[in-house]
Amino acid sequence: MKILITGATGFVGKHLWRSLIPDHELHALIRPSSDVSAIKPRNTYVFTGDIDHLAHYMEEEKIDGIIHLATLYIASHQSSQVKDLIDSNILLGVSILEAAVKAHVKWFINTGTIWQNYNAPDYSDKYCPVNLYAASKQAFMTMARFYTETSDIRFVTLKLCDTYGPDDSRRKIIDLFEENASTHQQLDMSPGRQLIDLAHIDKVVNGYKILINLISDPAIPCLRDEYVVTSGRQITLRQLAREYEKEHGLSLNINWGGRPYREREVMNPYKGHDVSATAKSYPD
Repeated sequence: MKILITGATGFVGKHLWRSLIPDHELHALIRPSSDVSAIKPRNTYVFTGDIDHLAHYMEEEKIDGIIHLATLYIASHQSSQVKDLIDSNILLGVSILEAAVKAHVKWFINTGTIWQNYNAPDYSDKYCPVNLYAASKQAFMTMARFYTETSDIRFVTLKLCDTYGPDDSRRKIIDLFEENASTHQQLDMSPGRQLIDLAHIDKVVNGYKILINLISDPAIPCLRDEYVVTSGRQITLRQLAREYEKEHGLSLNINWGGRPYREREVMNPYKGHDVSATAKSYPD
């Protein structure tokens, strides 16, 4: 298949690109300033906001589907960042979806976050955003409903929990543990009772591949609006620290309760409908 991927230079995007490239013709939608050296794409489209030009490119290249990974993540926004959040997480997605419908692209896989469902009960789709970032992700899904109701494009969202794996340049909790193990300086953390869900990048990539197979198959008439990638195991932050200590044979210098929980701290991550379990519902 011919697949257009946005956000291909990010952590998830790089791993997904490498996994898909042997079997598909991939096209990267990038910004003028994007560094594509990590993926070395043969096919690139520099998007400057011209929807009609993008639609023409999709039609000429006969793009079958789109995987939308591009996003702007801000945990706690400043007023000056509101426009950037809207431009990156709403306007960009709607522009690409508008072009896709014009070009008769068959399907669109969107990327969401479990933070759209703040402390929701298990398997409940109750929307309650942790922050403005999560709200912007939900806003795009709401606007996408117009396109699915007025065209034949198939649309599904894959919501991600926390992810980890090799070649991750993001500063994550394991990085803090590694720094603490090296410096032994006191690390002030929250009380650490919150549950966390950490999915390895291989499981995330597999989730996208499952959805590609399902959404591109016309014999499968109906999918849910959204699925979730989950590790299948939720542990407390304290427990994660203990497991890190045991694995590396060391003691971390953590001051539990040295800082308060964040505002709207996620204590119980959203589970939703696991995409891996979904694959079993549609046997080959």
